[in-house]
Amino acid sequence: MMVGLQIQLQAEVFSILIVTSVVLALIYAVNRAISKADPLEKPKGLVLLGVLYVQMMSSITQGNMGVKAAQSYAPYIGSLALYLFFSNISGLFGLAPPTANYSVTLTFALITFIMIQRTVYITGGFKQFFHRFIEPYPPFIVMNIFGTFAPLVSMSLRLFGNITSGGIIMALLYTFTGFVSHFLIGFIPVLGQFDFIGPIIAPALHAYFDVFTGFIQMFVFISLTTVFIGNELPVEE
Repeated sequence: MMVGLQIQLQAEVFSILIVTSVVLALIYAVNRAISKADPLEKPKGLVLLGVLYVQMMSSITQGNMGVKAAQSYAPYIGSLALYLFFSNISGLFGLAPPTANYSVTLTFALITFIMIQRTVYITGGFKQFFHRFIEPYPPFIVMNIFGTFAPLVSMSLRLFGNITSGGIIMALLYTFTGFVSHFLIGFIPVLGQFDFIGPIIAPALHAYFDVFTGFIQMFVFISLTTVFIGNELPVEE
């Protein structure tokens, strides 16, 4: 007897597609505006936005990784920051935030982890890559292994936990305000079915849990990425 195969997509899958499309559209629009801009004129509009953003990402990357490394890593850090920020605030538009799905945050943390290990290998070579696990003494191997994988766990859980907790709090708020609204005016036909308290209280909380927290968590993630990789790079003279 064959059992029908059912595939159920998580809500975050659609959010990922939407956020990715928005980020790509923004990058395309800025790139097109820059290609048509007169280099002798003062930047404005999307061109100015692009210039300021590139300068900001370059400054963050150079401060933690050095000028030479920033040339290679800044484009990735800039793209990562855009995607994380739009993902974190997507709840404002009725979407399930992609970063509220642990598989998403784990994937980004895994990319950072691989980049860290790649930098260690390129900088110190094959011998140093494995010798670091027994430094300063062989009995420290267990702690060194845990220390190596700690960024993978901490970065993924921090981003996931903060975004998820904000979404849970807002969901509880709307449930509570809906109950109170129905209790107060539930006897009024049609009007009694609306949550009139939520829209009054929610904006301030959305500003904190979605916009402020979303920006902070994005900034923390990219900062830790540049710091962890920068710590494994040789000091520039």
